[in-house]
Amino acid sequence: MNLLRNRKIEDLRRVLVIRLGAIGDVIRTLPAVNAWARACPGTSFSWLVEPAAASLLRGHPVLDRVLLFERGLFADGRPTPTRWGAGAISLAGLLGELRRADFELVVDFHGILKSALFARAANAPFRVGFAPGVAKEGSHLFYTHHFTPSRADLNRVDRALELVAALGVPLPAEIVYDLPLTPVHRHREPGLTAGLAELPGSGPRIAIHPGSSPETAYKRWHRNGYIGLVRALVEKLGARVLLTWGPGERETVELIAGRAGVPLAVAGKTSSLLDLAAIFSASDLYIGGDTGPMHLAAAVGTPVVAIFGPTDVRVNAPRGVPFRLVRRPRACSPCRKRSCSSRLCLEAIGWRPVFTAATELLAKNAGSGWLDG
Repeated sequence: MNLLRNRKIEDLRRVLVIRLGAIGDVIRTLPAVNAWARACPGTSFSWLVEPAAASLLRGHPVLDRVLLFERGLFADGRPTPTRWGAGAISLAGLLGELRRADFELVVDFHGILKSALFARAANAPFRVGFAPGVAKEGSHLFYTHHFTPSRADLNRVDRALELVAALGVPLPAEIVYDLPLTPVHRHREPGLTAGLAELPGSGPRIAIHPGSSPETAYKRWHRNGYIGLVRALVEKLGARVLLTWGPGERETVELIAGRAGVPLAVAGKTSSLLDLAAIFSASDLYIGGDTGPMHLAAAVGTPVVAIFGPTDVRVNAPRGVPFRLVRRPRACSPCRKRSCSSRLCLEAIGWRPVFTAATELLAKNAGSGWLDG
């Protein structure tokens, strides 16, 4: 199937990719764009993204431009005339930039009204997005060509790959993220993880990221689970455990570190997502929830143990690395009830099945699957 019918994908050389957020979704779109760039080396790619995920794209080898939608000027904090004025100026500048770029093709991997409106504003003759039933908020009305994935529960990496394959891009033999990690990021990593050098022993280095964004508390495993897990990893495996954290999460990791009662390290404050990626890249194993950092660890090739609550493992499992998923399905799983206060599916998971998954993955460093906890 070729969505573009009689047009060859390599003939459309000025391309705009739209995936505004979230961090994990931007990461999971990269393999599709990388495959496209390898198949069409003469194509110029621009990517429209929100600031939270922009550091993942700046300097990426296949991108010529990264365009920013400053969503925070409208959505974050208390609205004021000054903020709205700055937002209006920024938005007008972005819309002008989209029109002047003279894109031949826009591909909207996001599929919501906001992203579709930007696709339409670019005024490209070919605008590709999801078909009705997959696209959200009526976004399909703004596309010239529509794509329907083979399955509703397709992993998001594979869904993006299917989309570019429908445009005529050959599917790659392997998943390639190719994050723009530089020697600068790798040089900063030892300073951010300085506490590891003070830990006894030389066991496996394990990065654990307990937090999630404020909007995704429903994905967050309980602190007692992490406390018991850290204690077991150190006492039973001699692991060198590093707790990593993002904005607003430092207090949580300090609490876990204090109550675990074993030697471990807490990472320093990172200045970008690529600093965090460098930390994960230097680790033997990553453990955390179904969050952006989990996909970041997978993107740099670090084996992953992921603790899943209500989200669909088929859609959200990491791709491209050995992994184990630990979950405790309930009658209501999977779901996306962000307002759920009980989180029974996560509360029911103890530290032991996570520890088992970690030891198995460290021992084998191969094979993937999930372990019902």
